[in-house]
Amino acid sequence: YTMEIDVVILAAGLSRRMGTSKVLLPWRGGTLLEAACQVYGGLGGKRIVVIGGERAEEAARIVNACGFTAVYNEKPEAGQSRSLALGIAALADSARPVLCAVADQPLMTKEAAGQMQVAYSKLEQNDKPILCPLYGPNKERGNPVIFSPDWKDALQQLVGDEGGRRLIRGAAKEYVQFIEISEPIGVDVDTPFEYEQLYNRRGKI
Repeated sequence: YTMEIDVVILAAGLSRRMGTSKVLLPWRGGTLLEAACQVYGGLGGKRIVVIGGERAEEAARIVNACGFTAVYNEKPEAGQSRSLALGIAALADSARPVLCAVADQPLMTKEAAGQMQVAYSKLEQNDKPILCPLYGPNKERGNPVIFSPDWKDALQQLVGDEGGRRLIRGAAKEYVQFIEISEPIGVDVDTPFEYEQLYNRRGKI
């Protein structure tokens, strides 16, 4: 039995270090945003993308075309936690677990997302589990993270730019479980240099 899981993709960041809207950068014939929607579109639950910034309308069109609902964050400068709270609030009537993802992990795959969904479904649900991936031989922690529905209130009360990390490293620490994903696909892109390197190696069609 594999549980249906809701998805919230955070795509409203100001991309200060990139200097342009990061999620609309080209990637394999589309954009980083489309790539993220394709990776997380098949988990069976509600699908939300939180957008913001000056190219939000363009992002909304992409999100809707991918079958996701766009939620607008009019204050992206308030940090990732505000986007997370808006995304979780849009799932208010759902009792499903929620996968919280970011839109700037271009190497992430559908297979890895599916692996996480299956692993989460096998966990003891009474334990209010949180599932985090460990990537590659160095077992680097990263996104996305699947949260039991029990954590929705706490996720909506976070502040600042750390998003769910603050919860995972603090109040919820003892509830966190891990899944190892052998490929180092958790890498995100923050700067033009990182993006260019990754695009030249893996981003062309």
